Amino acid sequence: MSTTEISQQEAETEKKAEKVKLPVNKKTFAELFAQIKEKLEKADITALKDRIAYEFHLSDLEGVFYVEAHDGQIDVQPYDYHDHNGVIFASAATYEALCDGGLTPITAYAAGRLKVDGNVDQVKALMKIFA
Repeated sequence: MSTTEISQQEAETEKKAEKVKLPVNKKTFAELFAQIKEKLEKADITALKDRIAYEFHLSDLEGVFYVEAHDGQIDVQPYDYHDHNGVIFASAATYEALCDGGLTPITAYAAGRLKVDGNVDQVKALMKIFA
């Protein structure tokens, strides 16, 4: 892919990100966590080769959960996890849109709705399970 094609693709992603309108979250942390956990536990993680563990913070619900994937299994729990590879920050509405398929991780990141503290390559691999 040429530099021009990459630039065009990035510009298109940014345009999509600007148009994304997120619904107002009306769920409690417990309700949203249950939705996220159900989606992630059904995800095919066979492509994830290394152990990946990330904390996910819900900025507006003051909630935290973690996702750990390794050996073809995924563990999703509603509390912090100190042996993680990084932290992902987003609003409850962003996580809900990711679960519903109304938003992709790349678009959320490009729009500034998803912040990452940690290894970006691992985050890309982990976030594919939301797609």
